[in-house]
This record gives sequence, C-alpha cells and structure tokens, in this order.
Amino acid sequence: MSSEWLAGWPGVRHHEPLARHSQYGVGGPADAFLRVDDLAVLPELVARCTATGTALTILGAGSNALILDGGIRGLAVRSASKETQVADGQATLAAGTMMPRAALDLAHQGVAGMEWGIGVPGSCGASIWGNAGAFGGDVAGTLTACEVIAPDGTTRWIESSQCAFAYRDSAFKHDLAGHVVMRGAFAVSHQDPAAVRARTDAVQAERKRTQPYGVRSLGSTFKNPDGDFAGRLIEEAGLKGRRQGGAQISPKHANFILNIDHASAVDVLTLVDIVRDEVASRFGVVLEREIVLLGEELAEPAAAGRVR
Repeated sequence: MSSEWLAGWPGVRHHEPLARHSQYGVGGPADAFLRVDDLAVLPELVARCTATGTALTILGAGSNALILDGGIRGLAVRSASKETQVADGQATLAAGTMMPRAALDLAHQGVAGMEWGIGVPGSCGASIWGNAGAFGGDVAGTLTACEVIAPDGTTRWIESSQCAFAYRDSAFKHDLAGHVVMRGAFAVSHQDPAAVRARTDAVQAERKRTQPYGVRSLGSTFKNPDGDFAGRLIEEAGLKGRRQGGAQISPKHANFILNIDHASAVDVLTLVDIVRDEVASRFGVVLEREIVLLGEELAEPAAAGRVR
C-alpha cells in the first residue's frame, strides 16, 4: 500500500482524533482524515484509494457507528455536502444531509413523504447504507434510487429494488460493499405545509417522549428480535441505568447507550456484552447488535471503568 499521495491532497489531516467528528464523541485517531464538501471530488478520491490500496472508510454523522479507541487505518472521509433538490416528485439529498434537517426543511415547503426522517439522527448516506427508519417509515419504503460510486471511481444510479433492503440491512453491506453512496432520491408529494409540519411535529414529540434526547447516544444498540423489542428485554433484565465508566444504559429507553462522561469504546462494548449475556441468560434471546463498529481496538486497551 502506498498512501504518499495523501500528503499532497488538499485538506487532509493526519492522526486526526475522530471523537471530534462523531456525534457520539468517541473514537481514536484516523491515519488520515478528509472532510469533503464538494461531491464532485469523491469519485476521484475513491478511485485513488482503490488504485493505491489505501483503506477507505466513509463516515456518517456517527450517530449509529462506534469508532473504536484504536482509530481507523488509512483514510477516513466525512462527506459533508448537504445539497437538497425537489423536482418531479422526488427529493434528492446529498449523502451528508442530516435526515432530521431534511425532514424539517421539506415540511416547511409542504413536501410530504419524509416526515419519518426527523426520527433518524443520521446522514442520508449512512441511512441508505443501513436502511434506517423510525416511527413507521424507513429508507426502503421511500427511496426510489441512489447514486453510487464503484471502487474504480465510476458512478451510476441504481434503483431501490437493487439495494436488497431488509431490516437495518442493504446490499451495501454485502454485494455492493465498497461502493459509496453519493445521493439518494426519495418519493415525495406536495401537500399543505401546515399538515406536513404537524406530522413532523408529532414524530418529534414522540421521539422526545420515548427516547433520550439532547444527549449523546448511538441510537438503537440492538435490533429488535422477531415479535419483541430489545428495549423491553433489556429493561426486564434490570439493566436500565447500568453504568460502565463514562457510558450508561439510558434510564429512559434501555436500548440506548449514552456517552455521559467521556466514555471510551471499551466502556460501551463492555455494556453491550453485559446486556447480551444477561438477556440471553434470562430469556434465551441472543440480541443482534445494530450499532456498527469502525476501526481497531487499542493494542493494549485501557482497563474498563467500574460497573455501577
């Protein structure tokens, strides 16, 4: 692998702490980090990484991805473009667009169909990658097509049907791994702005009522098992409020792990293991992790904090 070319790429920062680029505030350094505001440079960047064997990690907002304490090798890219266009019954969002912001902006314009997005505290690109959803809506139900970059730097639009969406899953985790989402086009319609805004307000109110709000969390830690809810099982196991170092299982919704005091990734993963083991022991259900792990653990992890 040769990454000498990165030294001359404008804006690249070396040994950049990624905690400052994640909503969750946890994460070790990247060998190299680049914020991309202009989507036009992404195809060349992807092609260059492939040609030189440079590992490439695309970061979203860090609202459902835990960056490990050892950081990320190679190049970490944060796509920050927030272009939004509405035409011909579609709202096209750049990968870096935050879903709640898009939902609010569209609602003010009387554009309906994306109200559920206000409950997804992540970027458009990451939401497509993981088929994010909230309060009865999701990417699979609204995306019509997305523009992607192949590892060789070529771009193309693919239909939603080609994305193989499933519960918190998509082809971007499997057959299309290595492809980068640039934009997503979602089906929308024009309605009375007051009516659309009333629906976004309702989703926002429900989110504030049922989930931790205004604090650093990773969203849902575990996927819901068939016919049940991960949060219910964790609460029934008596784990609400359990703390490990600077991380805590939310006292409000047990399927959320909060960063309340400079948590490390080790703190978070220790809680994840406690939850999985306790729920399996009590109920015979093995919870599947929903949060995504990025990067590497420290060679010699710091001792985890005391469980409280």
